[in-house]
Amino acid sequence: RTSVVGVFILSDVCLVLFHFTGGKVAFSAALTFNTEYVQAGPSEMNLVFRNIITNVGNAYSSNTGFFTAPVKGVYFFRFTVADILSSRTMYTALYRNQQRIMLLGEYDMDHHVSYLVGGVTLQLEAGDWVNLRLPGNQRLYNTESNHCIFSGFLLFTL
Repeated sequence: RTSVVGVFILSDVCLVLFHFTGGKVAFSAALTFNTEYVQAGPSEMNLVFRNIITNVGNAYSSNTGFFTAPVKGVYFFRFTVADILSSRTMYTALYRNQQRIMLLGEYDMDHHVSYLVGGVTLQLEAGDWVNLRLPGNQRLYNTESNHCIFSGFLLFTL
């Protein structure tokens, strides 16, 4: 049984929040801001969003950067990342288990903060995991303003 408890419009994305009988799962976490830049070496780097904003159901691990589905269902994930681009491209990838679901990129040359935003709805089995990765030789920019955030929530169980 489901009922709508809120509708939020963020830029060009409309999020409808539901209340689920028998399972509540939602998280938002930001990159820490010990340094302004998170830099990957020559190989792909798992992104660990350590600054927990919300973690209902404790399905996101701020130690590993992985969201693990507690129940079989359909989930929505969204991320925002940033960098200061000057004639270069920023990339971020979202994975389900070992399968890359999306690789998004943004090119800019004005030397201002540029944002890359992605979202996807995934059907997951209990125990499946989702995480974000930074491709090799890429970087992200972050400050105490939380430019880089990873979020997800359960839409409904199956």
